[in-house]
This record gives sequence, structure tokens and C-alpha cells, in this order.
Amino acid sequence: MVSISFSTLALGAFALLSVFAALYGRHWRQEPKRNEFALFSGACGLASLGALLSSFADGSFGLFTIALAQTLILAGAAVAWQGIRAFDHRRLDLKLAAAGPLAFLLLATSAPLLQASFGARYFLAAVIGAIYTGLAAWELKSSEHEEQLSNRPFAYVWFAALTLVLMVSGLSASLSPVTPVDLAQSVPLWLSIAAFAIFLHAFIAPLSVFLMLRDRLLVEHRWSAATDALTGLANRFTFLDMLQTLSTKVRGEGAFLYVDVDHVKRINDHYGHSGGDQVLKTCAELILRELPEHALLGRLAGAEFAAYVPFCKVEEAEKLAHIIHDSVEQQMFFLGGELVPVTVSVGVAHGAMQVTADELLKRADAALYTAKVNGRNSVVVWSDGQRPSYA
Repeated sequence: MVSISFSTLALGAFALLSVFAALYGRHWRQEPKRNEFALFSGACGLASLGALLSSFADGSFGLFTIALAQTLILAGAAVAWQGIRAFDHRRLDLKLAAAGPLAFLLLATSAPLLQASFGARYFLAAVIGAIYTGLAAWELKSSEHEEQLSNRPFAYVWFAALTLVLMVSGLSASLSPVTPVDLAQSVPLWLSIAAFAIFLHAFIAPLSVFLMLRDRLLVEHRWSAATDALTGLANRFTFLDMLQTLSTKVRGEGAFLYVDVDHVKRINDHYGHSGGDQVLKTCAELILRELPEHALLGRLAGAEFAAYVPFCKVEEAEKLAHIIHDSVEQQMFFLGGELVPVTVSVGVAHGAMQVTADELLKRADAALYTAKVNGRNSVVVWSDGQRPSYA
């Protein structure tokens, strides 16, 4: 038996959760499309109200106040679980989230056993709370293979640990019942540990989730800086950097394909930049579809795409270039209600281990230039020791 001030812990939890509710609410106002911010703000707000009521749970309305306080805390846990589902882009389940807190409130205010027994009431609250924290831990863990964030492991380990604490304390409440008179004299160790763990949860849970949100924002910013906004492919800087790394690691034959969409300026002049963007985006999808999975693809300039295919012989590279050329030519582009023909010019270069990535790029660029000079809508292969020849 130990002495612990539940009111002090409850007021501390109220202060912490109020700050996090305001913090998440501020971020939600700035980014209203991110539902997870709204849900986490609501979760912290509900739990903070429950903590505040817990600190004043005495007097003639003590039983109802305690039941309402526990209901609000459980509702906060349920909404936090939904916030984690929204964070991991999963469908919300609001009915199941509301079922636990409402069931507890109805039973705690109507069932004679729960009204008369603190242990029975605590057992029910602990079980429902453990279900929601366990579901939150499961959501965080199951999404780890889809998105690895540096703070995700700590978050699901903490939620799992609290789940275990709630289950053990709930079992202890059923095996070693205590009365309000007993609590007035001294507090059982299991209840002290549970109360302190819940207090820590008021700080650690919203903080760990906030750190995960920060991790994702950093990843999104890095991804935005590394990719082309229109096509989602690697931008010029990223592509050239990855090309240097990949060509250094790959020991074997490799091919470089330089693809230019013909006459994009004319398309922009006739159908607007939205029409040109549609053509470029579709061409990027077609090129990506035809390339092998291990190929590297990027957008180097306005209408120019580049692909590096390791372990690819010159015959295979030329065949791949023709496949890309034909795929774009056969694609139907409807712009402004009209069927618009679109073609590409492709320059192909091939090299073995002794050929650097820069040299491959120069050769493919020379081949592409020849294709443009010869009237576009063609594939040109750079031949070793010769000028690019029309293929």
C-alpha cells in the first residue's frame, strides 16, 4: 500500500492534454484536409475534460461524476485510435469507437453491481481502455511495413505497454476488490502503478503521435524536393544523383534512353498548358509501364524523360526504345474534345563497365539530337565509335 494523490495526477493530465488539444487543433486549422489532426485534437480534448472531472469526483454527485469522467477518458482513447487509423490512411470505424464509452456510461449508471463496487467499475473501464489502446498499438505495428517512421516503434511499444498495465490492473481489481473507505486510507500498489501509467500516457501518447506526424512531414518535404510535381518521377537533380550511385554499384552492361515528347509547345499553344501537362503525365505513365522494375526513370526537363536500365544489352535497349515509341504513338490523347496525335523521339546509348554515367548521358543526348534533326518521331541508337545513326 502506498499514498498517491489522484487529484494531482488528474490536474496534471488535464494541463498536458489541454496543451496538446490546442496544438493539434492549431495544426488542423492550418491543414483542414488532414483529418488526423482534428481527431487527435478531439481525443486530447475529451480526455482532458475527463481528467478535470476526475480531480473533482467527490460529493453527492461523486458516482455520476466519476462515471462521466471515465467515459470521457475512454472516449478520448477511442477517438485517438481513430486518429491513428486516419494517420495510416485507413477507413474510420466511428460506431465501434463510440460503442465502448457509451456502453460503459450506461452500465456504470444503471447496473447495481457497478454502482456499488469500485473494483467492478474499474475492471470494466480497464478492459474497455485496454481494448482501445491495444487496437491503437496494433494499427501502428501493422502499418510499419507500409511506412517506416523513426518514432513509430516507440509509439506502438508504449501503447502496447499501457494495454498490458490496464489488463493487469483490471485483473487485480477483480481479484483484490477495494472500497472507497480503503482508498481513503491507502492506495493499492497496482492502482498506483495504473494511475501513474495513465498520467504518463497523457504526455507520451500525444507526443509520440506528434513526432510521427513530424517524421511524415519531413519525408513528404524530402520527397517533394526530390520529385517532379507533375509526373511524380525523380526530378533532374535526384535522377542524376541516383544515376551516379546506381551506375557505380552496378557492374555490367547498362543502357540509357533519352525520350523527348515531340512538339509539346504546339500542344500548349493550341490546348493550353493543362493540355500539355496531361500529355506529359500520360507519357510518363506509359514510359514507366514499359520499363523493367529495376530501371531508373526521371524527368530531366520540360518534355524530356531519361531512363537508365542496368544489365541491358544494346539490342534489348533498342527494342525497349521502340516499344516506348510505339506505346505513345498508339495512345489516344483527347484534348479540347479532339483526338490529338502525340509522338516521341528517343535517343539510346549503351555502355559496359568502363563507360561512365556522364558519358552515357552525353551519347544518348547526341542520339536524341540526331532524331530531332531527322524529323523527330523516331528512335536513334548511338553506335560505339560512330556518329549517331538513324534507326
